[in-house]
Amino acid sequence: MASISLSKSALAALKTSLRSVYPDVRSSHLTEAVAAALGRKSHAALLTDLAIQSDTHNFELLDDERFDKRLQQFGYPRDVEFSFELFVQTVPDLVSTLPPSAFDIEYRSERELAWRNLMVCTINAGIQQKLFTLRADNYNWSPQVANANRVRDGRVFDFALPSGHQTMGYVGDAGFGELSIHAAVNPKEQWVKSSNAGFSAGDAFATSWLEREQGAWLQSSSMSRFHCRKSLLQTLANIDVRPCGFGDRGRVMM
Repeated sequence: MASISLSKSALAALKTSLRSVYPDVRSSHLTEAVAAALGRKSHAALLTDLAIQSDTHNFELLDDERFDKRLQQFGYPRDVEFSFELFVQTVPDLVSTLPPSAFDIEYRSERELAWRNLMVCTINAGIQQKLFTLRADNYNWSPQVANANRVRDGRVFDFALPSGHQTMGYVGDAGFGELSIHAAVNPKEQWVKSSNAGFSAGDAFATSWLEREQGAWLQSSSMSRFHCRKSLLQTLANIDVRPCGFGDRGRVMM
């Protein structure tokens, strides 16, 4: 599935492209199907959220299956080949979240799920606190270049996991639009800044990168960089969290 900026202009451009692919589908049905893809019960509900978020243009995931299911409810045949990823090159503010490498990555073990959930929660928190967006040129926490190497200083931020555990996140400029993301649960001072802090940072410590230039996804082939107390592992693995507009798997970009 792809991700789109939650703005009227972006959604209008998407609908124009969809009408060229589905010329026999009523315009109102496409509108309702897009709303369903964005997790809304109706187009009216989507319009309400657009009015509230008009100044933020947050990105949200478009669910291919929800879109197709809604069209089926209107009486149209199932389209098993449909994907919003097909429109990434033609629709402005539509971002790929599914690199080819994503199909080679699965979260099977408790450890892998715990790492994934902690990283997704941390990126979500950074987006919700408006420290950064999924645009490759956006660095809200540090709008000015900080040194001669044109790399911005990082930023530490606090948030709570759905489980209630206090967590400290860190976001840094990794270059080429990419962000370095660290997280420490039950944090100790600000050791989360260090990429190899391990248990010095907290009871769980994870790092990765957020790709933003070629698309938007968590670079999950770095799962080995994860330290977690056994008493916390199951709790992290059981967190139910959906990414705020980015994919949750993909290879490390070199």
